[in-house]
Formats: sequence, structure tokens, C-alpha cells
Amino acid sequence: MIVHPPTIRAIAEGLAWIIGRRRRIRVSGHSMEPTLHDGEFVLIDPERRHPKPGRLAVARHPTELDTTSGDRLLVIKRVGDWGDGGVWLTSDNPTAGTDSRTWGRLPAADIVGTVTVVLDHPTTADLGPPVA
Repeated sequence: MIVHPPTIRAIAEGLAWIIGRRRRIRVSGHSMEPTLHDGEFVLIDPERRHPKPGRLAVARHPTELDTTSGDRLLVIKRVGDWGDGGVWLTSDNPTAGTDSRTWGRLPAADIVGTVTVVLDHPTTADLGPPVA
């Protein structure tokens, strides 16, 4: 049997999630299509808070609150660049959401982590409830 590198990476990321080194986030909305789709789950590495340009990052929305927790809403965006004013984040589908074009640069402290893997449409029963 040949094991392909993406499979090895997915297994390693799954193990990192099981031992608590990754967080699972559910994608909501269409602003990151075609890369991410509404309802998909991603794993993020909360220790990687300075992702390189082109990577997907999870950040705290500058103004909107999560109606369930009252904390700032989390957004998944692509890192454009880093500058003195923070990080510039963009949507892959700019007509379907807001990003740094609206908010400007976000402070580095608002980056929650870097997306490490997109899960293949798991059901909630497969993984249990998402961790916010």
C-alpha cells in the first residue's frame, strides 16, 4: 500500500486535534468559495498566529459579535500581507463578504490561528459538537 503525503498530513492533523493541539471551526457563509464552502469544517493551529501571505487565517472580526457566546465573531480569510498596522485579510469571493477592504488591517493580536486542513464534509455525529 502506498500512503500519499496528503494522507499522512491529514492523519497527523487528526492526531493533533485528538490531543488538543488543533481547534475545529465550522465554515459559515460563502466569502471563501471556492476554497471553503458553507458547512465545511477546518482544523486550525492556534499556535501559528503569524501566517504567511497566501495562507488561510482565523481572526476575530473587528466589530461583529457571535450571537451565541457574545465573543467577537471568528472569520476565516486569506492573508494578504503584514505591515506596520497589522495584517491585511481578503475573501476569496469578495462579493460575498467583508474583509480588510471594509475594516482595514487587523491587529496581529486578532489572529486566532492558521488553517491547517479542510475536513471532507464530516457530519456532526462523526466529530461531536464544534468547539468555539
